[in-house]
Amino acid sequence: MAAVGGSTLVCQALGLMTSLVLRTGLGPAQMGIWQGLKLLLGYANYANLGVSKGAARELAIAVGSGELARAERGLNLAFTVNTLTSLLYGGCLAAAAVWIGRASDGHINNAWSLGLLALAVLVVLQRHLTYHITILRCRQAFALTSSVSIVEGLLTLVLAGGAAWRWGLPGLYGGTFLTLLVTLAFLRWQGVRRLVCDWQWSEIKRLVLIGGPILLGGVAATLFQSLDKLMILTFSSEREFDLGCYSTTLLITGQIYGLANMFAMVISPRFGELFGRCGCHNEVARLAARASELLAAATSLTAAVGLVVVVPVLAHLFPDYRPGLLPAIWLVPGIVMLALTLPLNQYLVAVCRERAALGAAVAALLAAASCDYAALALGYGIIGVAASTAEVYCGYYLLMLLASLWPRLDGATRRRYLLTHAALLLGPLAPALWLTDATSQQIDVGYLVASLLVVIFAWGVMVILVWRRGEWGPAWRLH
Repeated sequence: MAAVGGSTLVCQALGLMTSLVLRTGLGPAQMGIWQGLKLLLGYANYANLGVSKGAARELAIAVGSGELARAERGLNLAFTVNTLTSLLYGGCLAAAAVWIGRASDGHINNAWSLGLLALAVLVVLQRHLTYHITILRCRQAFALTSSVSIVEGLLTLVLAGGAAWRWGLPGLYGGTFLTLLVTLAFLRWQGVRRLVCDWQWSEIKRLVLIGGPILLGGVAATLFQSLDKLMILTFSSEREFDLGCYSTTLLITGQIYGLANMFAMVISPRFGELFGRCGCHNEVARLAARASELLAAATSLTAAVGLVVVVPVLAHLFPDYRPGLLPAIWLVPGIVMLALTLPLNQYLVAVCRERAALGAAVAALLAAASCDYAALALGYGIIGVAASTAEVYCGYYLLMLLASLWPRLDGATRRRYLLTHAALLLGPLAPALWLTDATSQQIDVGYLVASLLVVIFAWGVMVILVWRRGEWGPAWRLH
């Protein structure tokens, strides 16, 4: 946790600097295009039919059971499928770029066409990098993955950010390509074992049956998390401008969710390892409940500081993006609730109940699509989208809780779970929401510092209370 947490903080700082550099070199409409392309880049992780996710879960359980031989071969099979499917996905993006270019002023003059052509190359490199990182996390090689994250963050700032500042969107595409290439070279330099192409249809089919539901759940969860951006890009009257402004709020929520993902990266392999060792659902559920308490403490403070400090600072630094900061009042608390679903989802995957996670994600996706569309159709704009998205995030969290941990926890553990989460979330977030000002054009440093001290004090009081009453102290001394 120390290694991954420290690297995550460094990467968040680098990401913040990169975002500021990008907003200096790109206008809101260009940022909207880049946000749309990033969505397509993220979807490349789900083009492999679930083979890599099946292989990763098999490896995590094998670490606990000691049966590694079959899991090792599954990694090579998944590598082969990943390579083929990422090439196919890139080819589809290139074909879309050609079609858009022919229907407009040519490939170079059309921003979407040029971006899709660049993305056709980036998806192949990105897929190889993310697969290697997934394997390292399953092996719990967190020191190396932390180093890779920092290297990639630095390269993104220097190469992608610098090129975007100098040459706009084409420079951003080229800088991102170099970033991925050098990061892969860094993995090779660190001695990461090369994967080889292998093929055995029966074993690939078995991995698809394991990883398919996990993949579909991941697709639904990713669509769910990015649906607000897709709805703005599709149905808003000023889609690029609105999405570019909205991305300023996403800059804050992205840091919060990134912190939660850091926590999930560390704890998720331990769910699988524990289940592989003892085979007991209740033991894994208790571990997931404890993990969720720590996650609530970390994300609530980050969210509160983001509201009272980052929102007014960004409003002052980027006045053109100020309309996109008003949705933060809704979306920042909502992203905390979404972050709390991570250990719940990982529990279901670890104990081979991925179909329950898939069902909850699909239900939430349909609800979010309906609510976001209604908000835009009724003229509430991006603020309405943020409000409806936050409400659906809360509903999704409750649904996941009932489908995962709740039936496996005893009465005392349930009470502790509810009281601990309520204290850790409401303590800092309630005063933060009351004190946040997203409309002021000037920064009142005194008010800013006072607001920060209030939320930190409220958070500290709740952490001390939970330490004493929520049995954190005995658990820390025990382990």
